[in-house]
Amino acid sequence: MEKYFRQYGIFQFGGSTELCAQELPLTSPDNQQVLIKVISTSVNPIDIKTRSGLGYVAAGKPADAFLPLGYDVLGEVVQVGDDVTDLHPGDRVIGMVGFAAHPGCYATYTYAKASELIKVNQKADASLAGLCLAGLTAWQALAEFEPDGRPVYVNAATGGVGHLVLQVAKLRGFEAIAVSRRIEHALFAALDIHAITPTDYLAQPRKGILIDLVGGEFGQRMTKNLQVGSELVTVPTVTKDQVLETARAQQVSGRGILVEADQAQLTRLYDAEQAGQIKVVVDQSFELHDIQQAHEYVEQGIHCGKVIITA
Repeated sequence: MEKYFRQYGIFQFGGSTELCAQELPLTSPDNQQVLIKVISTSVNPIDIKTRSGLGYVAAGKPADAFLPLGYDVLGEVVQVGDDVTDLHPGDRVIGMVGFAAHPGCYATYTYAKASELIKVNQKADASLAGLCLAGLTAWQALAEFEPDGRPVYVNAATGGVGHLVLQVAKLRGFEAIAVSRRIEHALFAALDIHAITPTDYLAQPRKGILIDLVGGEFGQRMTKNLQVGSELVTVPTVTKDQVLETARAQQVSGRGILVEADQAQLTRLYDAEQAGQIKVVVDQSFELHDIQQAHEYVEQGIHCGKVIITA
């Protein structure tokens, strides 16, 4: 086994150029941990917000301390802790690791709790890293709802979480409607999803379920357009309070969510992916040493689906 591993993160908040690597010694995992050789990870919005100094993960960073980034992992188990019985060296695994206070998957190796991981096919594709945080967010956003004839409106529908919300909603029997400025995008035809523009959405009051992945002023505008009795889930934590206050004023039931690791839910997502019911759409792949370029690409806002990082 190698003696050192490379991990990417930041010492200072700022733009993508603040991303840097450090070399760390490889040590044995704790009793309930697993040491994983990373095959792939992915870029999530929280990574960019944290790098920029936004949100509660950034708020907890000591000045001048190194903060590693990245929560998604597809990798191979190298070593397991003494109390780990269901995973073994050589197993291929995926998981959302360290969320939210302990990121560290932008790396050649990472440490994870066994409870954060599930075993996958030995030939699992690098894209599966993109199923973890984004897929769990999509699943949990819809978890408290049952199909009852109401449409599910999804903004940021071509994003990493958005394209999976559409698919999970459809899988569970909801009518999913994408709200997007890119209604002609091939994604919607491929998923057989009806898409409308924000202007069309706002042209008449709507009754249904809104999955707000944008937040801020746009999330508030969409929420104001909901009729009494509609329901809302808003995902961005930075603007959650403002969006929920707007929902209350509209007599719309609303809540925020903070995604949690859940083996059973991740297994259901993986099984659906294996059955061809869900697809992780990969827009671009970058190598780990090109993580700056990957962040810059995501920040352009032109990607569709996930941006994958291969180690």
